[in-house]
Amino acid sequence: MTSFVGTPKRAQNPGRNITIAEEDAELVFSLCHELGNMMGALRLHAHLLDDEMGPRGIARTSVDLDDLSARSAALLSLVRPLLTPDPRSAEIMPVAGLVGNLEGLMAGHGARGTALTFEVEEDIPSIRVDVGMIQRLIQSFLYLALESASRTGSILLRAESRGDEVAILIEDDGPEGEDPAGFRDQMRRGRPLLCAVADSIMKKQGGRFSAERDGARTRISIILPAIRLPAR
Repeated sequence: MTSFVGTPKRAQNPGRNITIAEEDAELVFSLCHELGNMMGALRLHAHLLDDEMGPRGIARTSVDLDDLSARSAALLSLVRPLLTPDPRSAEIMPVAGLVGNLEGLMAGHGARGTALTFEVEEDIPSIRVDVGMIQRLIQSFLYLALESASRTGSILLRAESRGDEVAILIEDDGPEGEDPAGFRDQMRRGRPLLCAVADSIMKKQGGRFSAERDGARTRISIILPAIRLPAR
């Protein structure tokens, strides 16, 4: 099993005096570069829309435009948390409600041969978090999982209680040979970049982040303190 786990700044950048703010600025630059590529793809797909394509071609291109727009919006919303020293005011969110929202937003995305499944442990506690941010972050990981999993693969989002913490796990049949342990040296695009972004953001939210390869599957873990509300 190999993994990407958040470590202290000095361990990540030996011999370099880079503050967290500077590293976050580097991540923002990389995110914006990724967004620029998506904007280019959006323009290309928009130019392809033509009445001569026929109903099937127009429908396929429209779906691609919707997917790219959703992915771009989710990534764009991660820029602010990186540029802000303190997180936006957090609110208490039932984890079951968060997963339900994500399931609704991602409905239909597993229809291209990749099964997308959502599971929530019974009686799971709530979490205190910037709800919009965490939702867009998880969405971004799900979009990348759909992109990297084989067409006949499976993706699982599971939320489970771990004592005083809640873990939100995203598992997929990612590309063979993917090694999260090497993500630190690749954080300029795709999943390695998003893992670095998540690592930075989750620290500000009082949580933890990790990515690991377990057998043939890649597992993303977003972990936050559990909030147990009094019974009504």
